[in-house]
Amino acid sequence: MARPVKRRPQRRSCLNQLLVLATALLVGVAIYGFFVRPALSSMLGAQISERIAPLAQAETLGESALPGVVAALPSGPVVVEQVRANAFLADHQGDYGPIEDVQIQFRPGEASANVQAMGVRGVVRSGVTVVNGQITLVNPQIDGPLGLLVSSQDLINPLLERLNAELANQGRIIEDIQIEDGRVVVITR
Repeated sequence: MARPVKRRPQRRSCLNQLLVLATALLVGVAIYGFFVRPALSSMLGAQISERIAPLAQAETLGESALPGVVAALPSGPVVVEQVRANAFLADHQGDYGPIEDVQIQFRPGEASANVQAMGVRGVVRSGVTVVNGQITLVNPQIDGPLGLLVSSQDLINPLLERLNAELANQGRIIEDIQIEDGRVVVITR
């Protein structure tokens, strides 16, 4: 009678454990990158856009919201100084939902904002241009830890869509926009 062969339990080597850990980490990063991050970014952008002023409530919100700002735009060149923009943002900080703090800087060709949202800091930056009377972003980015949490396109697009919708709703057309050192010059009609 043949004696049964006793199998030795397979030992898990350090390399095997490292490969399992690396695979689990890659799967987690892929799930976050493809599903969680875009959904979170879109949700935050939509919340901020909706808090600025829902289109249905535009008449009742007056000057404290986006419709009031758009209605106050005169035809021709409008200069927005960095200091005044930051003062406006500080006065209306509660309007921006999950954004806890924001400070804007205007540099030639680019606007940047030091932002804190959900306890995480980052720098949002982008250039702008006008295409067919609508404001369009040029190379939007979010740097720092906030950029790992949310994507610039998903966060900023709802805000931009809301602004362009409000401009169209009030019959305003942006002809040109230039970001200069310490100010933005917008030409409207």
